[in-house]
Amino acid sequence: MRLFDAGLREGQSRSVHDRVWTAANVITFARLLGLPLFVWLVVGSQAYGIAFGVLTLVGTTDWIDGYVARRFDQVTRLGRIMDPLIDRALLATAGITLMLVGILPWPIVALIVGRDVALLAIGAVLFKGVPAIAVSRTGKFATACLLIGVPGFLLGRMDWPGAVPFRWAAWAFTVVGIGAYYLAGVKYARAARVALRLRDAS
Repeated sequence: MRLFDAGLREGQSRSVHDRVWTAANVITFARLLGLPLFVWLVVGSQAYGIAFGVLTLVGTTDWIDGYVARRFDQVTRLGRIMDPLIDRALLATAGITLMLVGILPWPIVALIVGRDVALLAIGAVLFKGVPAIAVSRTGKFATACLLIGVPGFLLGRMDWPGAVPFRWAAWAFTVVGIGAYYLAGVKYARAARVALRLRDAS
């Protein structure tokens, strides 16, 4: 899907660099700054509209940092590790925060966080020497759906004419996202098993 490869010029190589301080990586790390602000807006002031804007901005930069990295040949090993980790931190933080204020049901949060805990356990094995596994398009699709669906629950909670359709849309994106999330998780687990076999055979 061209959307997930946006920024990549025709004929451009997909080289991966060891640099740390690139524009793309700065954008990636800057995303973390929005998380405590989001928590405060939801828990401390119940400013759901502004919180939705912050979460949407943080989620959108997930696409922006990838675009910048591909467009300007700034794809780095650090970025390929940190970007999905920050996505998971974002979804876990948003989900738990919305659960605490009664906006998001706990089973939804458990499904999202539980899958990530399982993947982190796999990652702990990978970091012992098995090559890192690239994020699949299924995983990117799942994350995109969840980054649309989870913030949508905020708009569905507010008192305005569009609350009901946004609530239904939030449910639709979240359910589809969770399904794709677990499908991607299965693919990652299989890829990890193959990588482990290759390492043991070498």
